Amino acid sequence: MVPLVVVDGHNLLFRAAFGFPAPIKSRSGVDRTAVFGFFAIARKAALEIGDAEWVVFFDGIQGTASRLAENEQYKAQRILKDPTIFTAMPDIKAGLDALQIRWLELETCEADDLISTLITHEAKNEREIYIMSTDKDFYQLVSQTTRILNTARKREQWIVQHEDILTQFGVVPAQWCDFRALTGDASDNIEGIAGIGPRTAARLLANGLQLEELAASGRLSQALEKKVLEGWEKIQLNRRLLKMRHIADPMLSTLTTGTTSSWPPAKDVLRQLQLWD
Repeated sequence: MVPLVVVDGHNLLFRAAFGFPAPIKSRSGVDRTAVFGFFAIARKAALEIGDAEWVVFFDGIQGTASRLAENEQYKAQRILKDPTIFTAMPDIKAGLDALQIRWLELETCEADDLISTLITHEAKNEREIYIMSTDKDFYQLVSQTTRILNTARKREQWIVQHEDILTQFGVVPAQWCDFRALTGDASDNIEGIAGIGPRTAARLLANGLQLEELAASGRLSQALEKKVLEGWEKIQLNRRLLKMRHIADPMLSTLTTGTTSSWPPAKDVLRQLQLWD
């Protein structure tokens, strides 16, 4: 079976819209940067991976609702200065349809949870999987067969593996939500415990320790023990917000076919969609 590449669609959209030094416009002057960039960046990644099946997931319009019900500050800082980039979405979806690349968007689900659900199913078959995203939240899904594909990094660092996470952060992927529960996650507007940064969190969780084992571990100084005990409810909430959730939807079981997807040059996709005029 060919490898599976799962794309964080909105993450790629933002990179496409804001990652080019100059706008890309049609002959009539219409800005096509987001659409062109989406397919150009995906093609660049596809050339790296080789033969693979691709599936794209997008955030639903009410995707954050369940987490916002637990913490009203969740992702509250993500206010777009230019929300017009979302006008590119219909053309991007039309382009994916034209290329016969499957995609899914469910109104009340974040793409992260859809991706996690699909990967959990596909990984049972020991399928080689790549998650295309710059979002470190996906580190919790990394295994010996599941890797991150981040083409925003230096060329030699595009692929993030299990060992890379351990080397850089001092924790294994299974501990990622525990780690971030302590340190916080600015990208999701999740506040950590004051005085516990990445180095301290890694030391506390060394050798696979879980949050529930901290109190009896002997690793907490008196000051840290006070911070952890007083912030325990926040720590548990943080972990719930960070941990990806299983989505029970029959659409997910129909997405993968095991067939190879292809990404032609972005200009050819836009020409097929008649977006160059």
